[in-house]
Amino acid sequence: MLTSHPSKRSASQVAPVWIDLVDPSEDERKQAAAALGARLPTRDQISAIELSSRLRSDQEILRLNIPAFVRNEDGQGAMTPLGFVLTPKLLVSLRYADSIAFKHMAEVAGSDSAPHDSIDTFVGIIEAIVNVGADRMEAIASDLSKLTRTVFADSRDQRRQLRGALFKVGSLQRQITQIRAAMLGVSRVVSYLCEVSPPWIDKKHYGQFKTVHADIGSLAEFDQQLSDRLQFLLDAVLGFINNDQNDIMKVLTVITVVTIPPMILAGIWGMNFKSIGEYNWPHGYAFALTMIAISVIVPLLWFKWKRWF
Repeated sequence: MLTSHPSKRSASQVAPVWIDLVDPSEDERKQAAAALGARLPTRDQISAIELSSRLRSDQEILRLNIPAFVRNEDGQGAMTPLGFVLTPKLLVSLRYADSIAFKHMAEVAGSDSAPHDSIDTFVGIIEAIVNVGADRMEAIASDLSKLTRTVFADSRDQRRQLRGALFKVGSLQRQITQIRAAMLGVSRVVSYLCEVSPPWIDKKHYGQFKTVHADIGSLAEFDQQLSDRLQFLLDAVLGFINNDQNDIMKVLTVITVVTIPPMILAGIWGMNFKSIGEYNWPHGYAFALTMIAISVIVPLLWFKWKRWF
């Protein structure tokens, strides 16, 4: 899909400042390349992880690629690459999934406060990506707090909730990892522009890039806190599960020890030999039942004294 955005909503504005390509067809790629006056990178080229393929400057053309970008910023599905081709007059973005940040920027581009040029548009997209990442981290922190209260709640159905907590921890970890990867790609792009800024990027935009870089640094610290909390929660969940397993093994051990003596007595007195003297006892049956009951009660009292219950 190809979407063209002018700088301002007016009839006199014909040439776009931003062309957004979402999983484009070959014809859409040709249209965007013709408007740009330069070739567009393929998906494999955008996905390349080597730094020379990610960030390239050629006269008045900047090629900025993020190999792993969050798919719709919800942590669901595989990550997709994101590429930018930036010139002083036009910005072309190539992506292969929906994005909340791009949706927000498209709404801004269609309003009266639309960006004046391609550089303003690019800065707005980067800021939107960082803002959405920050909002998603805050949502993850809230989910993590709720999950922590659930795990450490002393409730009867805690054991049943532990399995669900493991799946939730895995989902949160996946979201954090994806946001971290996306923010790392954006950070490298911004750092590159701060260090190797072309002359057609003025001081105002340079200052905005520095601010975005500082924001990403703050998000990295917050991301580390989330990772530490998530690791602690994972250890706690596994610890509770191990305790539950130990309790089960303790019960099975008690049952085994308690049932061994009566089984031995019943096996001895159940043998069919005429020489067994207890056969002739008038109250032999009652005596056997009494001894079996005592052999059960005594181990139970001993385990109770040891506080195994």
